[in-house]
Amino acid sequence: MKRILHGWLIAAALVSSACSDPEVTSFTEVNQVPGDVWELVKPDQALQLLSSKDQSYIVFESEQAVAADYEIKDNTVIIQLDESGETQEVPETHVYELQTDAKRDTIEVRVNGKQRAFDNVTGF
Repeated sequence: MKRILHGWLIAAALVSSACSDPEVTSFTEVNQVPGDVWELVKPDQALQLLSSKDQSYIVFESEQAVAADYEIKDNTVIIQLDESGETQEVPETHVYELQTDAKRDTIEVRVNGKQRAFDNVTGF
């Protein structure tokens, strides 16, 4: 009986810790951003970071289709942007929303596997 009770307590602790993880980070492509944030985007800059305390937008101009993903290493969120497919005549703007906690204080972007610096970093 003690083993069953002990097993249930461990399972409950694991489930509750997974549900209340304060370090959860979300990263999604979005179709629009608030107007006051969009006004900060510089059309001649290919890779931009617009950020506040707990929310950031990454704006990436590309003439190809873009697949995006992220990973976390220590205090760094690594954004991976992979371009593929036919080159288009007109670049397309891809906007990604990143929400993270204070423990994630560094954002690194890799385009096609190569680290790339932001052309513009702006706070809002």
